[in-house]
Amino acid sequence: MAILLLLLPLLAWLLWRWLGPAGRTPPRAVLVAVGLTLLVGAGVALWVRLAEEDITHGVYTPPSLGPDGRVLPSRLESSRPEPAR
Repeated sequence: MAILLLLLPLLAWLLWRWLGPAGRTPPRAVLVAVGLTLLVGAGVALWVRLAEEDITHGVYTPPSLGPDGRVLPSRLESSRPEPAR
């Protein structure tokens, strides 16, 4: 999501340069499309941020060395406690 928000201004500028004649403002359709894209992107980002649920269902654990010296790959470990037996 962050890369999309980072590249969106560049994309809008490129569309304006490619579709618009030199020295004029961008076409209204391009402005509306960029505006709608920004609104949808911001809405999705806000929805994901405000969602109370754990969408990954775990905690990210970076790569580490195991007891035998081998590299353990990154993984998601359960964030829920194990039930008592």
